[in-house]
Amino acid sequence: MKRLLVGLLAIAPLVARAGTIIEVEKAKEIKRTNSLATCAYQPTAAEKPYFSKLTGKDQITGSFMESYSIHGKSGATVSWFGIVRQTSSDKPNSFDVLLEHKFFDGLTDCHIMLVAESGGGDFHAMIETDGKTAIPALALVRIYGKVLKEENGAPTLVADYVRVWPWFAFTLTDLGPKNEGNPKWRELCKQCKGGRVYNPFPTEQYYLNVLGDPKDFSGIVEQGQPGH
Repeated sequence: MKRLLVGLLAIAPLVARAGTIIEVEKAKEIKRTNSLATCAYQPTAAEKPYFSKLTGKDQITGSFMESYSIHGKSGATVSWFGIVRQTSSDKPNSFDVLLEHKFFDGLTDCHIMLVAESGGGDFHAMIETDGKTAIPALALVRIYGKVLKEENGAPTLVADYVRVWPWFAFTLTDLGPKNEGNPKWRELCKQCKGGRVYNPFPTEQYYLNVLGDPKDFSGIVEQGQPGH
């Protein structure tokens, strides 16, 4: 666990030079219990102004009762969950992040963030950082912003606010709409090949089995810190 937590424990909201706000949740040691509870999603203080601007339909982006499409939304303000898969940059502190979208029904486990394993496809987010904020590869993020365009079936949004859950701060559930995501990410999910994906007490091996190995992907890393 220690290897994965290096450089990932920033807690306070950080205002990036170009205005993007990035908050990184604290990874924690998860203790197994005999009871579980479900809670409504709770935005942070910095997140609330963005969350409150969303309609109910855009706060809940896919449930087992109703699917959700990330397509055809150019010009719309949205809030999407995704797994950080790849990062590219053509200038300092400015990043194009490729994300694997994850459905979210508005509810989570009370002790850990919970999203569906299934999703609506890949999307990009344009993020401006301050050069100090870490968004590790294969972390879960929630991004608020406006959809700038859609090319080759992948929307691109300009990020105003990003909330980050590193490993040991989130898990995934089997409940959700039919998966419409990228088959190459799905192929990495060993748990998806006949086993149960949901684990309320995830271990390092759990994330490796469901998402892949961080060393095979790229995240936005803290200056002077390893990416994973």
